[in-house]
Amino acid sequence: MKRINCVLSATMLGVLSGCGYFGSDDKQQLEQAWLAQDPQLQQVVEQIRTNGLDVVAQSAAAGTVSACVTQKLVQDPLGKLVNVEGSLVESAKVAELLGDLQKVMEQDVSFEKFASLLQKGADAAVYAKSLIEQQGLEQALQSLKQMALASEQFAKQDLGAHFQQLLLECKTTEPTSTSVN
Repeated sequence: MKRINCVLSATMLGVLSGCGYFGSDDKQQLEQAWLAQDPQLQQVVEQIRTNGLDVVAQSAAAGTVSACVTQKLVQDPLGKLVNVEGSLVESAKVAELLGDLQKVMEQDVSFEKFASLLQKGADAAVYAKSLIEQQGLEQALQSLKQMALASEQFAKQDLGAHFQQLLLECKTTEPTSTSVN
């Protein structure tokens, strides 16, 4: 019995490690590198993830990078998914990700399905968890359906590319100094 528990524990640890639950997450590192290119965008994204999109949108001063980013995300059908770390570099196609999300959210998850779910839908599970935490299961499923309908125009685009395009529209251009000290 001890051997079975040990093997089961080792297997679950391996599955979780393979899904990026332990150690460094490549998507998060890539996202941090991308955001580091513009400190104002980085600050806005961090504020959104800490305080929520609605709170930041309400407190953003007109004409600021914060106001621009939050306005674009509030109007975007996928804007709520920006709360997930790594979403700005997510390579999954929007349509595929939304399909996986729907499957994850509609499943009756049992222990037997847990390992399979983690292996096949780890990313979708993270997005689903974020939506459910924000809205509850019923509202999250409704939001997902609305996202699917509203995002048809960019369904074949990567989620990360979609978010990057939105955020770059608000990117600040700082004047460069031509004088040498």
